[in-house]
This record gives sequence, C-alpha cells and structure tokens, in this order.
Amino acid sequence: MNDQKRAWRAISLLAATLATITLAFLAGCSSGRRDATAQDGGGAAKRAVAANVISPHLPFGNPSEAGSDPNDRLVLRPQFAASWNAKKRIANWVAWKLTAEDIGDTERSQFYADHEIDTPSPKDYTNSGYDRGHICPSKDRSDTPESNKAVFTMLNILPQAAANNRGPWEKAERFERELASSGREVYIIAGGAGSEGEIKGITVPESTWKIIVALERGKSFPEGQEKAQVFAVIMPNNEDISDRWQEYRKSVSEIEKKTGYHFFKSAPVIGSIAKAAGRF
Repeated sequence: MNDQKRAWRAISLLAATLATITLAFLAGCSSGRRDATAQDGGGAAKRAVAANVISPHLPFGNPSEAGSDPNDRLVLRPQFAASWNAKKRIANWVAWKLTAEDIGDTERSQFYADHEIDTPSPKDYTNSGYDRGHICPSKDRSDTPESNKAVFTMLNILPQAAANNRGPWEKAERFERELASSGREVYIIAGGAGSEGEIKGITVPESTWKIIVALERGKSFPEGQEKAQVFAVIMPNNEDISDRWQEYRKSVSEIEKKTGYHFFKSAPVIGSIAKAAGRF
C-alpha cells in the first residue's frame, strides 16, 4: 500500500470515528429529555442540525448508525455519504443531496478502485453478466470533473442487472433530476438488499431500493419540509423487469423492514409525510 492510500485510509477512519462519537454524544444528551423534546419539537430541530454537521447529505439522520464497524463503515465525501460493507464488498447505502447546480455537462469519468476503502476493481465486474451500477448516478454529479470523478469510485457501485440499471432505475434517476431542475432541494438515499449470490466475493443484491425526498420549491431543509414529497421504490435486480419505475413504488416502511434501517430519525415531519403517503 503506498503512502497516499494510507493517508486516505487514515482520514476516512478519523472522520468515521468523529461522526460516531458525535452521534453517541447527541444520543446521550437527548435521552434524558426525550419526552420534553417530543412535546415542544425543539429536539427534532437540534438533531437535524447535528446530522447536517456530520454530513450535509444526511439531514434526516444516519439510517444504519454507521460508524467504525467494517461492515457498516461511515464514509464521508463532499459529494455523498455512504455506509461500506467489507464483507459484501458493496455499500449498504449511499446518500446525497441534489440541486439544479449539481447538474451540468461534464463528461463521464472512468471507474476506479477507491483510494481509501478496499473496494473491488472495475475489472472484477468484467464478463460477470452485471453492470457496474451507480448508486449516486454520474449525471447527479456532472457540474465539475472533480465531482463526477468522485462518484466513479467502486465504493459507489453495485452489481446491477442491465434491465434494472438501464431501465426503471435510470428512469427514477431522471425523475430525481427533474425535481431538482424545477428548483427543489432533493435528498436521495439508495442501496441494495438481499442476495442473488456473488461475483468474485461481491454480493449481488436481490433488489435495489431508493428513497427520494423533494422539499418545497425554493426552500431548504428544515424550512422546506412541511410541503415535502417522499417517493420510495424497491426494484427486483433481474432481467424480468418493467421499464416503468412507477410500478415499483413502495412505502418507506417496507424498505425499513427489508433493510433494518430507520430513515427519518432526525426529521419526524418528513417521517410523518412518508407514513401518510404509504405506498405510492
């Protein structure tokens, strides 16, 4: 391992450790006054601010309590936040904020093994029968070459059936950008669930899932949450799949049951909207 890679690993581990300590501290501070904050709503606002301190891509909280666990390792980048699973060799989830300013005309970068996480090589997917499927898509980070390169790390890639990756998954990605282009601040978190086996030690997800939160037009979090919209999908990761992403709309609670994550711990208003909406 060269000096640069060791430096990257050290920086990532330090960031994850600091985030874990911050979360633990906040939990300890809030546990003794949970009932009071539930009554006045102030606790939720403080938790939202704290989540933004950890990462602007996680205003609703850390869904898996990712930290230093190698199979739930928190990775913080300017372009996204993620939970890396060393055993599965894919991310548990990737979260990112999307606005119109993130969308540009930058040309697509090249896939590469991550500089700080021990990810697969792009060649590990060659002749596997699966696409190198972006979690945070290339176009969502096409404002600058630097931003675009950041999402071509193999940390942001999972094995996806071509019909899924190039069909409804890609259509849902377009929908995200339509929301952002209309002047809305959008937050997305996505990943895979279950297992269809593996390729070179890389778990092939049985399904792919995504949650999209679009705030009120022209407003940011938390001000824009009262009139937010929440969309959720679970798609089978195989070739026998419809091209319409709308056919795979689910409730957020279904994704929580499938993954064991809790998505709106720091944003009860968004959680209520998602619960009221149910299955889309």
